Amino acid sequence: MNEAWMRAIARAEDSFWTIVFSARKRVGERGVLLPKRFDSKAKIRRYLQKSMSPCLAERVIRNLQLRRIRGRLAVPVGDGIGAPPILKKKLLSRGKGGVTIAVWFGFDKDDIFFRVYQLRRNAKGKWIVYGRHPLDYPFNRYFRRLLTGCCSPCVRCA
Repeated sequence: MNEAWMRAIARAEDSFWTIVFSARKRVGERGVLLPKRFDSKAKIRRYLQKSMSPCLAERVIRNLQLRRIRGRLAVPVGDGIGAPPILKKKLLSRGKGGVTIAVWFGFDKDDIFFRVYQLRRNAKGKWIVYGRHPLDYPFNRYFRRLLTGCCSPCVRCA
């Protein structure tokens, strides 16, 4: 399997945790302030779009649950240990413009889960993630598309 694909997936997963772990100054239970590097949604979006599509970057920003504290952007108080290691991967489909890969993650053998990633090349020729789907991936067992909805590509990504 192409190592550039796996690097693109790892880079997309790590980008979320890079933002979360960059927050240092805690303000009570309200949140943890982000540094100047990530002090606006535009900066966060620009950082995320290096490894993922604009639509996926918007979803990640919503998942960050950003808030304003004293005029500065912050993430909620919480703890995390980062992106889990990749245990196994399987190429599901490969087309002219992109690939679909199933990846199994887990910190230990009791907590294993998988996600399906759709990758394609950006304008600079680097592989980026433009779709990341959990267990409710809209494909049947032959990996033919069954339904449309939130997982269908938006106008900006198509």
